[in-house]
Amino acid sequence: MAAYRDELRAAGLWLGLAIGLAALTTSVVDWYVMTDELLYERLAISAVSLHSPLPHIHGELIGNVNQLYPLLLAPLFHDSLVPSALFHAHVLNAFVMSSASVPAFLLARRVTQSTRLSYLVAALSVCIPWITLSSFLMTEVVAYPAFLWAALALQNALVSPRARNDILLVVALLVATLARTQFAVLVAVLPIALFIHNFVFARADTIRRRIRVAAAHLVSAHRELAVAYAAFVAAAVVLLAVGRLSSALGTYSVTAQGDLLPPGMGRSLLEHLAPIGLGMGVLPFVLGVAWLLTALVGSQSREQQAFASIATVTVVALLLEVTSYDLRFGQGRLHDRYLFYVVPLVLIAFAALLREGRSPRWSLLVSAGLLIAAFSVAPVVRYSKLNVDSPVAVLNGALLDLGGSVNGARLMLAFATIVVAMLFLLASASKSRRRVVVVLVTLAALTMPAETGLAFNRLLTVDGTSGRPITLDQSVVFDWIDRKVGPGASVTMIPYPFLYGNYWENVAYWWNVEFWNKSVDRAATYEGAFTGTPGTFPPTALSFDRSTGRANVSPTDYAAQAVAETRFRLAGDELGEDRGVQLLEAAKPWRAEWLAFDLYRDGWTVPKVVGKIRVFAAPGKLEPTKRFVTISVRGPNDVPPRPFRIVSNTDSWAAEAGMQATSKQVSVCVPARGFADLQIHAPRYSPIYGDPRSEGSFVSYARSGGVLVTGIALADETAPC
Repeated sequence: MAAYRDELRAAGLWLGLAIGLAALTTSVVDWYVMTDELLYERLAISAVSLHSPLPHIHGELIGNVNQLYPLLLAPLFHDSLVPSALFHAHVLNAFVMSSASVPAFLLARRVTQSTRLSYLVAALSVCIPWITLSSFLMTEVVAYPAFLWAALALQNALVSPRARNDILLVVALLVATLARTQFAVLVAVLPIALFIHNFVFARADTIRRRIRVAAAHLVSAHRELAVAYAAFVAAAVVLLAVGRLSSALGTYSVTAQGDLLPPGMGRSLLEHLAPIGLGMGVLPFVLGVAWLLTALVGSQSREQQAFASIATVTVVALLLEVTSYDLRFGQGRLHDRYLFYVVPLVLIAFAALLREGRSPRWSLLVSAGLLIAAFSVAPVVRYSKLNVDSPVAVLNGALLDLGGSVNGARLMLAFATIVVAMLFLLASASKSRRRVVVVLVTLAALTMPAETGLAFNRLLTVDGTSGRPITLDQSVVFDWIDRKVGPGASVTMIPYPFLYGNYWENVAYWWNVEFWNKSVDRAATYEGAFTGTPGTFPPTALSFDRSTGRANVSPTDYAAQAVAETRFRLAGDELGEDRGVQLLEAAKPWRAEWLAFDLYRDGWTVPKVVGKIRVFAAPGKLEPTKRFVTISVRGPNDVPPRPFRIVSNTDSWAAEAGMQATSKQVSVCVPARGFADLQIHAPRYSPIYGDPRSEGSFVSYARSGGVLVTGIALADETAPC
């Protein structure tokens, strides 16, 4: 009965923490992490629209394993506009991510046998800088509690080997992997932790016999697990034989390829420990790791030794996994958001040390030395915004200010570690151990929440990555397409880089179009140019017959196209326009009213090449018709105006283009059922910014251009030729 009351109190603690966290997460009313948030929003919308749990993006099945979080979000997007669904998602995030306090409490109670310390662990598991991730549509929200439930299931299976516990463990590992693919590494953690635990308690007179006894007991006590692992190994062998083993990881398949232990692993392993130690306030990390080392080899309690085996192996496995990923794909940055899951495990070890009467010696020196070495190589980088990959980096600015330099900040952190370790040793040697425990608990209870408060303050007070205040609701500006045609409609957006000389502003513009409008469920690329989203967002490849203007596909009834589009204009009725985007009810089948070619795909003329604008006859025309095209042209920045000439079969326009666009309407005679061309001549050219068809081509700066066509508009009015 007492245990039941404790669990009710733990549930009440969770709800209290969740309500407080929701007050913060619901202050966030914009996206922050792209394209992660866009991906999981689209997966959720696809699940509710297609009534399928399988991952679909833009109507196509993709290899996403992290499907648990999108399925959790899906009901929120049913019959709802995106702004409303986003608000409810942030409420849900707070309750789901903070629910990690429940398995943290249960696991801490098993290990420490102290209800009070377990409440402390539960509360601190939520009051960590990485809890700011609950403000975003990201898998960490559900992965955090799923990981701790898996750790609890591991502990239960090690201490109480029986069929029921083994089956629960397999389910927990499956759920954790569906929450976040990186937790597939727990499949390797399990047998190692099981073996270590059985080896420690095996009764034999030699190490070789202890190994045999431990292995035999492991298999006999966990027959169901043995069968599951045999099936797993068989499936892995088959996939390996056909060269498809890495593809089982879906969108993360590339992480299982290449050199898994790249050069620089030793230093980088230490670097990754630094933010975890700093985010825990140094002392809990030092004492927690010290207890794990001691309990791993010397504990006589099965509960504690089992936990030490699980926690130690898990920390090492995740550390290796995340370090390998960062060295190969992390672009020189630390992603401790992939590693923070181990924090509650170290907190439990910290609480277990406080519970015990004895204090570690050699393990404390090892733990402190490890963190000192980590701080001595840690990258201390100042960020103006909250760094999602490393929320604890919010402290770096203060560290650099206090230390005066990177080396000064490192020295200060190392010195702080030495001081707290020495103070603990001195205090624990005194007779006032109870006071020592109270002081340590107080420090932990204040330091970590203070860091978390700083992280939320940075998030909520500095403009987000969208360039807007993340607390300012501007959704009514962006969801106009849904309000025009309804969230149940289907719209294809056609991204185009019409903002002068800035790749990422163009990308973010179209992120907004898709993120804020549920109806925008397709994206078309023309001649493979400019998308702004990775391969997990399959585009519709769009092309046109140059003699008829007929499109190769007609994916949806509606299309969103830039007003400044200079590659083609879809035929159809304009339903609305906002911030440079037109919403069209496209003619079926899709066709172009005009096509431009022999230009760069963002409208610049190509040196020594005559650009063309091809105007097609309207359907049903039986005689030649004069049509009127308004063309806008500008020159590059910081160069004198340069001449250009536009010529048709009935008209011409010669002028100079400077930094301000100039426009004129030019007529052209279009034959019935045919087309006519306007030619664009620009004899002068100079280096211009890179081609924005992709980030790589944009930063190359390896092109020259003449003048920039900034707009082409075909009038509805016609006249006889």
